[in-house]
Amino acid sequence: MVSRAPVNFRAFLVVATSVTAAVFCIYLYMFSRAAGIACGSILAIALAVLSVVFSVRVKRGKTKLRVAVGCVSATIFVLCAFTVGAIGVDARVDSERLCGRHTVVGRVCAVDTRSGDYAIELEDLSFDGKSVDGDLVLYVAPGATNIADVTTCGDSLTFYADVRPEKLFYDGYVSGYSYRTDIRFTAEIDSDEVRVVSGEPSGLEKFSEFLRGLYTDNMGDRYGNIAYSMLTGDKHALYIGATENFSAVGLGHIMAVSGLHVGFLIALLSFLLARVDKRIALPAILAVVIGYVVIADFSPSVVRAAVMATVSGATALFGGRKDLLSSLLCAYSAILAVKPLYLFDVGFLLSFGAIAGIAMFAPSIKRALVKRGAHDKIADGMSAAVSVSAGILPSEICFFGKVHLLAIVANVLLLPFVSVVFTVTFCLTPVAAIPYCGKALVVCKYLFQALDYMTTGLANIPYSVMALKASVAVFVAYPIMFCASEFFMIKRGKTAVVLYSVAAIAAIIFVSAL
Repeated sequence: MVSRAPVNFRAFLVVATSVTAAVFCIYLYMFSRAAGIACGSILAIALAVLSVVFSVRVKRGKTKLRVAVGCVSATIFVLCAFTVGAIGVDARVDSERLCGRHTVVGRVCAVDTRSGDYAIELEDLSFDGKSVDGDLVLYVAPGATNIADVTTCGDSLTFYADVRPEKLFYDGYVSGYSYRTDIRFTAEIDSDEVRVVSGEPSGLEKFSEFLRGLYTDNMGDRYGNIAYSMLTGDKHALYIGATENFSAVGLGHIMAVSGLHVGFLIALLSFLLARVDKRIALPAILAVVIGYVVIADFSPSVVRAAVMATVSGATALFGGRKDLLSSLLCAYSAILAVKPLYLFDVGFLLSFGAIAGIAMFAPSIKRALVKRGAHDKIADGMSAAVSVSAGILPSEICFFGKVHLLAIVANVLLLPFVSVVFTVTFCLTPVAAIPYCGKALVVCKYLFQALDYMTTGLANIPYSVMALKASVAVFVAYPIMFCASEFFMIKRGKTAVVLYSVAAIAAIIFVSAL
């Protein structure tokens, strides 16, 4: 029997806290390079000194190994995060200096038709014959020929226009979307002024277009694009009404590939491979998950889920004990080490906030419900819905200025149905890809139609959304949530600390709203 050693999350917490501090050093670097470098250096040196001290104490048997490993890991992650972040900030500043009137050549990598106007995203850019880094979004006004009707991924566009910067840092805020998508420029032009040269889409682009066509041909544009968006996270062709309805009932996360989707996928594959040796099944599941990450264009939420799945799979394979909070902190640190400014991206914060809420509150809420007679499965759904809503609340208030009052109800009622829709669509897609078998997706069309009707009905309930705005100070709620969770071991005075902290958060929100 392999012993299952307990997991102590505190080492992971040290690493995550250190990487977060490094990100704020990068934020300071945007204002003052000298101050940012000074703070980053102090942080790295302090961690390096602690690493040496604790390593010596480990050899003398006075400190546990995990403490030294945590400090060494924190030092490495901090150096990586600060270096990558500083280089990225300097590169964005250099890009802003390139703006002006240019002859631009770029390769089409996406066409957004949601607004009625057309936004074409270009990569592999060159200005006046010189290669530049980053992507450009070209807003095209319709002309005699609508260029979006004749443009596909892989085509090359040439035009002469005034190129403007898509700033990474503006008015004290970091644009998480600009950073995540690497969009550095925008331009506007009439459709007739663009020259199109046909090109060859990449293998992944061909697969994506095939998948979208498979869904829209057999489910219609409306439900086919909902299905494509749910499975891949690509919302470029999704009609705005669907996005608004799902968001209004707190289900916007199902339209962006997230841990929910990866969880469905892993659950399905685990069921199919239940009788296969775990030394074969786990690597096979991991390979499929990595492929899904590529199809989802490395969305922060799906990368987070993939890292956590890898950690959980490794612990199961080598006999360790699974620990949700440790896996979450590991994924958080790993992602910020290579993409430090993701910390300012709303998708990243919503994804990690949701899982943090589950880790902190779901077990205790479930126990309370079961103790009061609730069925185990119902308690699971209720505890997860309440915990997720609590975890994402600070991000919703800060970024969207509103709270979805029906989020808990909608998640409890609709998530089981969403899991059915996702699983059926995922399983029928390979069948529908066989020639003359596309009609198999008609079943999915009716499932998506029912989901669309339910979300539309819930979204139209009066007063389902409450306006509530606060500054970034609302994120101090997370340390308070931690104090209120089971992970906070100090019992005496815990209730008073939590109540005073909640009052402080309410005061912050009230002052910010004035």
